[in-house]
Amino acid sequence: MIISTNKEPSLEEFEKLCNDACRLMNARAKQYPNYYLSKGRQKLEKEVKEELDHAAKGTKFENSIEIISGQRFPDIVAAKYFGVEVKSTKEDKWTLIGGSVAEGTRVEDVRHIFLLFGKLHKPVEFKTRRYEECLCDIAVTHSPRYKIDMNLPNGMTIFHKMGISYMDMQKMKNPIQPVVEYFRSTLRPGESLWWVNGEDATSGSTPAKIRMWKTLSKEERNELIAQGFALFPELFGDSKDKYERFTLWLVANHGVVSSSMRDPFSAGGQFDLDFHGIHYERLPQKYHQLFLYRYQVKNTIMNIEDDILYTTWGNSNKNLTNRLTQWRNLVIGFAKNEKFDVSGFLENIFSEE
Repeated sequence: MIISTNKEPSLEEFEKLCNDACRLMNARAKQYPNYYLSKGRQKLEKEVKEELDHAAKGTKFENSIEIISGQRFPDIVAAKYFGVEVKSTKEDKWTLIGGSVAEGTRVEDVRHIFLLFGKLHKPVEFKTRRYEECLCDIAVTHSPRYKIDMNLPNGMTIFHKMGISYMDMQKMKNPIQPVVEYFRSTLRPGESLWWVNGEDATSGSTPAKIRMWKTLSKEERNELIAQGFALFPELFGDSKDKYERFTLWLVANHGVVSSSMRDPFSAGGQFDLDFHGIHYERLPQKYHQLFLYRYQVKNTIMNIEDDILYTTWGNSNKNLTNRLTQWRNLVIGFAKNEKFDVSGFLENIFSEE
């Protein structure tokens, strides 16, 4: 980390300082190309400090720069409000995975950041640019991180795509939320945000291991089937894709993989049922499952967080005044081709006993 306590310089003056330091480094790289090839990130920070010191002579930054150890963001802080993040790659490219979207280690009071990027591959070259101007996208490792592209055209940043400025995201309590909302808006059928655990952008965790459906206990399988019925009413439809969203949800939220989700819902053929004085004959097996797990289904519908239902039900008006009735209406809509009275069946099995 490099810090300056000088409060006088302007943003334009700091930008000139970064550009001057970058030019000095490019001049050295042309004359002594092998000099930088052995440098790693930490060694490169020292080089940046030396060139900033050189470029700062005769300016308001002179004698105000120092390196501070620690995993902080950015690596360089000047005049309290300005910073430089140092990045490098040994590949012949100008792209890299950058820092966390959440910026939990950000140095307090820093408002404007420049990126100084070193391509430590022949021909060695350095570029500097305002940080937010070269953030092209977001990738997910253990948490959402910015993708850097030093050659990104103006107006093509991830912030332009999301419709929010970098500065506005910095001020948010949960800067991950607009990222989640943006990527949700781009999802196509068969896609899911695997890194958003429980449809919660703030949870910061995903399953530590992947399990096959057949390895789960009977109790856990039953509970997940009940949650599937509650959250994905399309399971009662006849589309060939009806299991896809539930399958993706199992992987993203529970780390559970199945080669076929059809069996848990349809295995066993048809069934007959007598309940509350009504006889049902030759009903599809999934309605038997629903009958068996009706209490878990109702509990999930009535108690799960609103945001999860907005997402899984596709409820655009966010009106959940009568959850069970809304769920029944969704099921009825998907089950319109059934050869029995689905509405009456649902009313019967979910009535108070």
